[in-house]
Amino acid sequence: SGATSCDTCDCGLEPDGSGTGCQLCTPGFFSSNSGVCQQCPLDQYSSHSGACECLTCGVGSEVNSIQTGCDLCDPGFFSADENACQTCQGNSFSSHSGATSCDTCDCGAEPDGTG
Repeated sequence: SGATSCDTCDCGLEPDGSGTGCQLCTPGFFSSNSGVCQQCPLDQYSSHSGACECLTCGVGSEVNSIQTGCDLCDPGFFSADENACQTCQGNSFSSHSGATSCDTCDCGAEPDGTG
């Protein structure tokens, strides 16, 4: 006999194209219990299929361009919180990847142009 109601997909899943089952959300996407996979919000990621929520990167890093993981901030940049890497400004620099702050040049010195 025919179905009298529709089942819902659990978190991390959405209905498949045929409407006969559920499929995993792809990396970079998530589904809470809404039944539809959505792209992770800006500055968040999901690294595996079937994510129920998105995560933030730690300090010294930022979400990669496809929102599937984190990349360390390049030299000349820093991240002191869970947001995108920022350029060292003024009389400051960072000489290594993954900086959480910028160092200040000593009196009479300036950054060398590479940050």
